[in-house]
Amino acid sequence: MISDNDLYKQFLSGNILSFEELVLRHKDNLIYFLQRYVNDLYIAEDIAQDAFVYIYVYKDKFNFKFNIKTFIYTIAKNKAIDYIRKNSKTVSIEGYEDLELQENELEKKIIQNEEKRIVNEAIKRLKKDYQAALFLIDFQEFSYSEAAKILGKSLPQFRILIFRARKSLKSLLEKEGYVYEK
Repeated sequence: MISDNDLYKQFLSGNILSFEELVLRHKDNLIYFLQRYVNDLYIAEDIAQDAFVYIYVYKDKFNFKFNIKTFIYTIAKNKAIDYIRKNSKTVSIEGYEDLELQENELEKKIIQNEEKRIVNEAIKRLKKDYQAALFLIDFQEFSYSEAAKILGKSLPQFRILIFRARKSLKSLLEKEGYVYEK
């Protein structure tokens, strides 16, 4: 399988199909990531599309010292934050019953077993920063430094954030009767 960065290099050389492959590889997980910010599947899809359009139009902005996946998520996160700022009066932080129905279709692709579903439900009750950190590290398998860049944190700040996120998640799960096993 060809790497994401190699696909992007092929795209820069004029191979549009390489860019389409990048989009197909990352769109579902990116939408799921963005949904954590905006609490609406359709808005998350629009923001993801905007991020890919930005990357398509501004091809030369990517620095090959980094991973293209990190770049995609960083652009998308920034676009989600811009959306929240512009629509802060209309974005709901809690109470999104309809969102859970929409989210189930996407979650089925990402979360395959019951144990992961339980953990995911607990993650939803965490702070948004905690949710994003856990998603990037545990679901998307970004490195700490890549995840820190995506969230706009220094590496020490991110280490503290992920430590607190995991501690909060463990506490939530223990309150519901689940025991952490090493």
